[in-house]
Amino acid sequence: MKGKYIEYGGTLAIVCAVAMFGVAGAYVMAKDRIAMGEREMFFGAIREVLGVESGEPEGLIEGASRDDQVYMAEIDGEMRYAAQGLQNGFSGPVVLAVGARMVDGELKIIECRVIRQTETPGLGTRIADKETNLTLWSSIGNALGGDTKEETDWFFLKQYRGKGIGNLLVTGDATEADSKIVKITGVTVTTNSATLAVKKALQKISETLPKK
Repeated sequence: MKGKYIEYGGTLAIVCAVAMFGVAGAYVMAKDRIAMGEREMFFGAIREVLGVESGEPEGLIEGASRDDQVYMAEIDGEMRYAAQGLQNGFSGPVVLAVGARMVDGELKIIECRVIRQTETPGLGTRIADKETNLTLWSSIGNALGGDTKEETDWFFLKQYRGKGIGNLLVTGDATEADSKIVKITGVTVTTNSATLAVKKALQKISETLPKK
């Protein structure tokens, strides 16, 4: 009987060891896939704000980490720069990629993209939403044979285009949209966080470029 217990114990130990290694292996594989996904999401956003279709843009800071790097690309003879900005939001970090170029000696934003955020669904998450030009009636018209072409744009992020560091101020007054960032109604914290993240990215680019 004692031998049977030893045999059962040995079998159980083997089963536990196999299960443990299986779980560990699955964890490592899942971790690697997540890391690859995060990397592609990051560089996808950097490419978009630079206007680059593929590849990994060149970095300006030797030895800098992916998140701290300033990237550059030459498009039609124009130098463009991109960096990540991070600021804590309402529910967690709000991380954006910001692309910029020099216009009359000042850095101006080309595009912004949200890399990561965990804000409140339907509220803070709207910073990453797109909007369409189609109304209910034009959609019905298209269903009946109309030909209104759908065009989409970024609901909130489009405000940053063409603005410099001095314009990165949040306002609740829509009439100031040309010179400031108009907050999303009921989303003050996230709007402020996104704008601060954009400002940090622009400052990082500015501090990295050689001074003339």
